[in-house]
Amino acid sequence: MPNAHPLALVVGLLMLALVAPGAQAQGARARPVDAYEAAHGFKGAEVASLITRIVERQLLTIPGVRSVHDLHVRSISSGIDAMSAHVVVTDMAEAARILKAVQRIMAAEFNTRHVTVQVENEILQEGEKVRKT
Repeated sequence: MPNAHPLALVVGLLMLALVAPGAQAQGARARPVDAYEAAHGFKGAEVASLITRIVERQLLTIPGVRSVHDLHVRSISSGIDAMSAHVVVTDMAEAARILKAVQRIMAAEFNTRHVTVQVENEILQEGEKVRKT
């Protein structure tokens, strides 16, 4: 969206957040956008947080995705955005399909093609928690 007005981007993302299909049905932990936020707009870090929650919700709609963590969405240069995340899946045999689905969502919904995903199951996620403490 190189020529899109920044407010149009925020409005579009807000609308997507309100209608993201399936996220709640899959046990998503993302906090829903409330009426105050919708009515009063966002600033700086709040916009970044909103975008991250919207991306998380979209990724949680992929069949086989249990959770998403360490999600980062950022601009790496003018007009080029990047995303990185850890995606916890129910079956590691589905990793390639899920990775392609993440890439497809990021390209189609967010115009982001610089995508780095670490696919892990719950066992790998537990080992990660131990290393962080």
